[in-house]
Amino acid sequence: MLKGNRKYIITLVLCFGALILLQLLSPKPINWNPSYLKKDKIPYGTSALNEALPVFFPNQIIETKTQPLFNTLLDEKRSNCNYIFINASFEPDKLDTRELLRFVSNGNNAFVAASYFSGLWADTLKLKTDRYFDYKHALQKDSTGHNSIYNPNDTVKINFVNPLLHSATPYVFSKGMANTYFSSFDTTRTTILGNNSNGKINFIRVRFGKGYFYISPLPEAFSNYHFTPASTTDYVAKALSYLPVTTVLWDEYYKAGNVHHDSPLRVIFSNPALLTAYYLLLVSLILFMIIGIKRKQRPIPVVEPLRNTTLEFVEIVGTLYYQTKNHKNIADKKITYFLEYIRSSFQVKTTIYDDAFIERIANLSGIAQPQIHELFYYFSEVSFKTTITQQELIRLNTLIEEFYKNNKR
Repeated sequence: MLKGNRKYIITLVLCFGALILLQLLSPKPINWNPSYLKKDKIPYGTSALNEALPVFFPNQIIETKTQPLFNTLLDEKRSNCNYIFINASFEPDKLDTRELLRFVSNGNNAFVAASYFSGLWADTLKLKTDRYFDYKHALQKDSTGHNSIYNPNDTVKINFVNPLLHSATPYVFSKGMANTYFSSFDTTRTTILGNNSNGKINFIRVRFGKGYFYISPLPEAFSNYHFTPASTTDYVAKALSYLPVTTVLWDEYYKAGNVHHDSPLRVIFSNPALLTAYYLLLVSLILFMIIGIKRKQRPIPVVEPLRNTTLEFVEIVGTLYYQTKNHKNIADKKITYFLEYIRSSFQVKTTIYDDAFIERIANLSGIAQPQIHELFYYFSEVSFKTTITQQELIRLNTLIEEFYKNNKR
């Protein structure tokens, strides 16, 4: 039997071998995940900045912190130190916020760069952020002559307010950077350090006790992608020059890409004896399945009639989405259901969000065109992303609910 099928087996083996070789030789896709980890050399890692810290802070101690602020700062009496946080979002809990505020009030400095701020810390400093969107320049003519929405954040121009640091030409960050700015902050103890080309504030210093918070809503500016070019490296150097040349504490705990501290198996893999027992358990389970694979006679179970479990199903699915926190998956489904509602209610195609489409939806729904424009532009922005944050999902839901509420049809 094997002799007759030998040519087919050889062909199959060669095909599998060629497939494996092709996978090994094919270039790996670029990882655009915003991890901001110091070990990551991907575009949105911070390995380049971390390697440059000894240049910015010569002859100073640079410590990497992998524990929460509560564990790091509790019972420690530090003075004249810098704590640097560069993350996608910054939302420490109450205990961490208490220790961070105490740390700064004792005469230390904290440099925080993140796109989103929330929690008690943001409330204490009265911080709120928003993204600049220019409706006038966010449209371009397509092949049919209609205006189509495109992403206006391809280029962000920023600069310093201080005349000693102000550049004759703005620092230009091209692609991959949102034009985020501060929409609210405590003006009584805040100094403006930088803004964008639209006059929106995007770099501030907040006095707290004897120390200062230096806060930027542009963490992308400190990533590998934007730190490598010489034109934007100067911006990073000047931004960090506000910090005194002293001991630096570098945060690695609050990073979006940090998944090691949450692993339930970290204790097992760090202990050789437990690791040996773990592997022995896996081998035993595999042998048990192989030996006990023979079919065994079992009593026929009693099958109860199906019950109407629709409500329970909805609760289970809702709990599953809440636990996995796959915000992008939920956002895609909400967009899909909303577009189906548009097609069935207004009898229009939803393939292109051009000028004519925006005008038609506005006329049929009785809602102003800028609100319709903002809704469908945000659809496009969310659809192009691989992951989104909880705040972005909440904003998407708010825009959709406002449409349902204001719809006159």
